[in-house]
Amino acid sequence: MALPNRVIYTLPEAAARWSCHIADIAEWAISGQLEITIAIPPTRFGAEILSDLVVIAPGDILAMFRRCGTGPREGVIRRARMPGGSEWKHIPPPDAGLRVTRDDLLIQAGTLARFEEEHGVFRRVNSNPTKSYDWEGFYGALILRLFQHGLPEKQGDLVGEMLDWFIANSTDGDAPDESTVRKRVSPILRMLHAEA
Repeated sequence: MALPNRVIYTLPEAAARWSCHIADIAEWAISGQLEITIAIPPTRFGAEILSDLVVIAPGDILAMFRRCGTGPREGVIRRARMPGGSEWKHIPPPDAGLRVTRDDLLIQAGTLARFEEEHGVFRRVNSNPTKSYDWEGFYGALILRLFQHGLPEKQGDLVGEMLDWFIANSTDGDAPDESTVRKRVSPILRMLHAEA
């Protein structure tokens, strides 16, 4: 039985995945391109109590992501909303607000996938078409992954995993382009789905 896909990513994980600075993510969030969430215990926001994953206003935490590194590691949020909602709930003064650290901040997998799709964000790709890759190792890793975890829910998930395999197993962090990996994964998945 295959394990379910990841549900949330930390900001450092997303920055590593996209080869960008964590401050870029905070800036994309403040411009409305991403939602940053946190997991909170039941907390009173005005007349309502919110809990679990909530979206936070990026302006509340932007100072924590100064590029020069002088920003605080903690911040206070005074507003949040439920994922998919549009109405901000506020913690009014004189209440202290909710203290959060940089490590508390998360991106939901659906948000991450939409951002990657909208902006064509993929892993580092080698621009040298003559470079050879370890295709035998790739097929071995692919077979092992399918044997251990079964068929993926979506082909794109498996393509992403195999791109990660190339990056992790290459000396320079290069991977073939996504379409090349997809062309090698697609016929195998078609055959396996036909047999299932």
